[in-house]
Amino acid sequence: MILFSSCRDKKKSISTITNIIQIQEQVAEMPTDSSYAQLKQTQRLLGELVDAPDSLQAENNYLLGLHFRREKNKDSAATYFQHATNHVKGSAKSVRQGQYFQAAWDAYANLGLYGDCFTISERFKSLLNPKTQFRSLSWALYWEESTYKMRGDYEKALEIAEERVSLARKNDTLALPAALAGKADLKYFYLKDKKGAFDILENLFLEEHTLTPRSRSLIHTNYGVYSYFDGNFQKALNHYLKALKNSKRSEDAQSNFGINETATCYINIAEVYMDLEKHSLARIYLDSVKHSGVENLSRVKQKALLDYELRLAVETNKSSSSVSKLLNDIYNHQDEIYKQKTENELLALTDANEAQKVLLQEKQTSEIENLKLQNRSIILLVSIITLSLIASLLFRQRKLRFEKQELRMQQRLLRSQMNPHFTFNTLAAIQNKLKTDKEKASSYLLKFSRLLRVILENSMQNYTQLFKEIESLKKYMDLQLFRFPNKFNYTIDLVDLEEDDLIFIPPMLIQPFVENSIEHGFAGIEYQGSIKILLVKEGKFIKCIIEDNGQGISEKQINSKESASIQLISDYIERATKSKITVYNKDKTKDETGVVVSFLIPSKLTEND
Repeated sequence: MILFSSCRDKKKSISTITNIIQIQEQVAEMPTDSSYAQLKQTQRLLGELVDAPDSLQAENNYLLGLHFRREKNKDSAATYFQHATNHVKGSAKSVRQGQYFQAAWDAYANLGLYGDCFTISERFKSLLNPKTQFRSLSWALYWEESTYKMRGDYEKALEIAEERVSLARKNDTLALPAALAGKADLKYFYLKDKKGAFDILENLFLEEHTLTPRSRSLIHTNYGVYSYFDGNFQKALNHYLKALKNSKRSEDAQSNFGINETATCYINIAEVYMDLEKHSLARIYLDSVKHSGVENLSRVKQKALLDYELRLAVETNKSSSSVSKLLNDIYNHQDEIYKQKTENELLALTDANEAQKVLLQEKQTSEIENLKLQNRSIILLVSIITLSLIASLLFRQRKLRFEKQELRMQQRLLRSQMNPHFTFNTLAAIQNKLKTDKEKASSYLLKFSRLLRVILENSMQNYTQLFKEIESLKKYMDLQLFRFPNKFNYTIDLVDLEEDDLIFIPPMLIQPFVENSIEHGFAGIEYQGSIKILLVKEGKFIKCIIEDNGQGISEKQINSKESASIQLISDYIERATKSKITVYNKDKTKDETGVVVSFLIPSKLTEND
């Protein structure tokens, strides 16, 4: 009996470990919104195991840290990354274990907890073999160097950089260019030793034939940047061109990392050509960035490309159609990401259900075996447990179904938030203005770029900080005033609130109502319109009142559902606040015209509260 039970428990443990590994591999390869629930499930399974392997516990904590980092919950991310490093014992031999420490150091650095950063690097060094693990030791020294730099102790940072260079010279020459480049950056940007920085890179050029293409690209890029900041554009251009040549020869040139490195070279070259007023050449290199595929670029590179496209359009007095096309490409790419995210979510939910069914089946089999060894009095208890499990499974399936509906609703809401007609109308207005007032057109082109950037950033988040939402509203109304000069004025007042309060609200809930006032309320009026926005703190909500002095709306228009974005916002507000949006005309007997819109906005103290 004891032997049979022991074998059964061992078999069950192996099955549980296999299931944990499968879930972890799935989450690591394709993280989705259900990843958190899956990882919490594996965490419970690990807690039920006797002597659960440290490697599985470390990986599970690391994946949970990645989840919270994606959610921008820095504190939780740091906690789980720290837990992951705690399960690395004896020695750190694998690259994956190094990634645990890298993630923990990054998390503490983002929180400004520099003491914890030093603790992470010191513990990582203590787990390394100093006679063989030179590259990993160089990582730890780089973390220390960066921590001192963030603390403002540049002399100590330089001391650690020297130690890193010495290590590379003796044991790891492939890492030497990066170590010297880091030392040069310290001298140029922080210690104001420009000559020392240039000397380091020029000494590297003497041994350029021994370096890899990627290393040559790095030092030429850095030399070009220093020359650019010194105002020597031609010298910067020469080095940027050499960096591009080597970037294309790099062994990882076709990877996403390599494509983004090459895009950096193209953008640097285009910037210099614009400064040299060689706009046709700048156009060639910006087009080369786009040929590599907007979808392959990081968001930072996408923003940089858009900035230089806007600048080139202004400086050459050319049509903004190229900018419009680029915006469309970026929007299409974002749409594709949303579609892919939905498909991945549905696939992950299906897999999670299948895994849950397998676990349930294993548990039921175990219960049947136990029933053979127990008396009949336990049958009733087992039946109750089985029914409870089935009820729990049904509840989970229902919850997941609601989560999918919520995901689809968020997608539809985000896609309908920004009116495409406004985008192209504004571009057309700016293009016309270029012919009569280039300076003013340039100013509003930059405002338009910033507004689009804010909308792109906000559309990726469920909540945004209050001041960012107010900023985007102001930018939007300023651009409408550019289209319709002196058509209206606006005010934004806050009660029991400060604009810089650490309060987060869902983005783009107010803008569609403001747009209605401008596009419909002020249509055909012969006096100056006025929009008043009042935000009042009411407990965990913010009450928003939008008032205009336009021509008002009919009863039919009040109940109309012609605007998809207004209807979606109404549905969202009703679910989130248990209250409805109120819309009514002002009292005409008091010689008042216009519309008043009032609704509650949910608010949080953090993005992930």
